[in-house]
Amino acid sequence: MQALLGNQSATKLLLAFVVAGMVIFGTAIGALMSPYTDIIGMDRLGALTCLQMAGTPERALRFLAEYNATELAAVRGLLIPGDVVFAWGYGLVFSGLLGLLTLRLDGAWRKAGAILMWAPLLASVFDVFEDLGLYNLVSHAIDTTPAELSPTVTLVTTINASIKYFLLAVVGPVYGLLGTFQAVRTHRSAGSWAVYISVVVVAASMAQKPLSEIPACF
Repeated sequence: MQALLGNQSATKLLLAFVVAGMVIFGTAIGALMSPYTDIIGMDRLGALTCLQMAGTPERALRFLAEYNATELAAVRGLLIPGDVVFAWGYGLVFSGLLGLLTLRLDGAWRKAGAILMWAPLLASVFDVFEDLGLYNLVSHAIDTTPAELSPTVTLVTTINASIKYFLLAVVGPVYGLLGTFQAVRTHRSAGSWAVYISVVVVAASMAQKPLSEIPACF
C-alpha cells in the first residue's frame, strides 16, 4: 500500500475506509436492520448463526422451525438488503484499521500485512454469498409446504459462512493482535496507540460472536 501511494496518501485512503465503513455500518443497523430485529428479537438471532452453519437441509429446517411465518418474513428482510450492506461496513472498518497497522510495520511483517489486511473485506464477499443462500432457504421455508430445501444451497451457504468466519474471526484478529505486539515496539505516537487500541477492540468483537455462538449449534 505504502509503495503504491506513499505513507501519507495511504493513511488518508485507509482512514476513508474506516469512516465510510462506520457510516455504512450505522446505516445498516439503524435504518435497514432494526425494524426486522425488533420483530425477531435480539436474543433470538443466534438461530441464524446456526442456520448459516447447518450444512444439511434437515439441520436447517430445525433452526428455521424456531421462527413463525411473520418472523421468517422478517429474517428475509434482515438479510437483504440489511445484512448485505452491513457486511461491507465491518469489512471496510476492519480492513482499514489493519491497513493502518500495516503501515507501522517493517520487513516481512509489512509484506504479510499488505495481504492479510484485506481478509475482512474478502470476508464481506463471502458474507454476501452466504446471505443470498440464506435468503433462498428462508424463502423456501415460507413458500413451500412442507418446506423443501436444496442440499446444494444449504451446503454452499455453510461453506461461504465458514470461510467468512475464518477470515473475519481468525485471520483478521490473529494478524491484528500479533501485528500490534510487533508494531508497538517501534511506533508509540498518540496516533499509533489509537490504531492499536482500535484494532484490538474490533478484533475482539469480530471473534466474540462466532466463538460464542457456533459451538452452541452442535
